[in-house]
Amino acid sequence: MKALKTISKLSLRAAIGVAAFTIAIGSAQAQPKELSILSGSPGGTWYPVTAGIAEIFSKNGTRTNAEVGAGLANMARISAGQSQLAVTTSTVPPIARNGIAPFKEKITDVRGLAVLFPNFQHVGVTRKSGAKSIKDLAGMEVNCMAIGNSTHAAFVDLLKTADLTEEDLKCARGSHTFASNAIKDGNLEGFTLLSGYPNGTFTELFHAKEMRLLPMTDAEVKTMQEGNPGYAAAEIPAGSYPGQTEAIPTVRSDLIMIAHEDMSDDDAYWVVKTMLENLDAIRSIHSVMRPITPEYMAAITGIEMHPGAIRAFEEAGFLTAIK
Repeated sequence: MKALKTISKLSLRAAIGVAAFTIAIGSAQAQPKELSILSGSPGGTWYPVTAGIAEIFSKNGTRTNAEVGAGLANMARISAGQSQLAVTTSTVPPIARNGIAPFKEKITDVRGLAVLFPNFQHVGVTRKSGAKSIKDLAGMEVNCMAIGNSTHAAFVDLLKTADLTEEDLKCARGSHTFASNAIKDGNLEGFTLLSGYPNGTFTELFHAKEMRLLPMTDAEVKTMQEGNPGYAAAEIPAGSYPGQTEAIPTVRSDLIMIAHEDMSDDDAYWVVKTMLENLDAIRSIHSVMRPITPEYMAAITGIEMHPGAIRAFEEAGFLTAIK
């Protein structure tokens, strides 16, 4: 009888041990095997930031790669299940949710994970052009960016504030690098960019050519905010670029990480938790990421947050920031 009791106790301990081991293994594997992140063009700020985050995810056991993308297109591609993660700006979900052009149908199945950094509306022109305001862009040769890009959408909104459309300009369609090279060669007079500052392409261009950033008036800022609540009044500080001696009034929109609503809660939780646990590494990716805080990451607007992301912020003590 004692032998049977001993065996029973041993069996119970073994069962408990196996259960604990199984739970531990399950917890260890509660993360995605691999991920892809749709980003922006290689010449902008989005790509190096997402590439850096992808490297952090890979170091933490989930093979991840950053892919070239565009803010508006990224929203549609996540909805279509073409990638697990993407970045876009806070101005995109409101128009996508309502099916406003360029979206042909309403997109309601995309969720937010975290805020990454603010993007500032840049409009750089050659000093030779003589342009000093947004209205002065009329008739100028400007790179307006590719359609489907968040920068392009923001630029269209910006032109509206000055009663202009792209038809009033001589618009080129190309990447940041294309625009910079074309300005250096004298084939373009300016280009627009929605980016954190300092942007590498703009910095290099401002070193090579005599350039200026165009300021927005208070009325133009207000008009943009009325058109899309994802915009906020902001400024690019003096000294952000070579030869820029004054702060430039403009608007900003936040870069946010998004996923499909069908992403499992565990996967979304792991993504956000991993970023929160590696904030020092994330801050070191790029200068635009240095000010990032958990509170800022949790304060997502314009889009419903994924339940897995909410769980991660809640466990980290930042639920109030979400609410």
